[in-house]
Amino acid sequence: MHDTDQLLNRVLQRLDVIEGKVDTLMSAQSDVDAAVAALNEFLSDVAEQITAIQAELTADGTPVDTSALNAVIAQVPAVQEALDALAPATTTPAPAPSA
Repeated sequence: MHDTDQLLNRVLQRLDVIEGKVDTLMSAQSDVDAAVAALNEFLSDVAEQITAIQAELTADGTPVDTSALNAVIAQVPAVQEALDALAPATTTPAPAPSA
């Protein structure tokens, strides 16, 4: 019976280590999710500001060279796609290991 108790204790210790690693991964995923959300919010704000700048330039009728602005605007969809790729496919946490 002594060997069985030792084996059970080793298994329980390893399960504790695994649980700690799962907790760390889940915390890291939460951090990534928060970063993606913040970046998406930032990108949305930038897009709104670009639209406002373009509207002001159009309304003023001021002859300005907007080619640099247009080049930056053209990159916004690529940035959005890159951020979308970072977002997790699902927010459902991975199932806990079977006991």
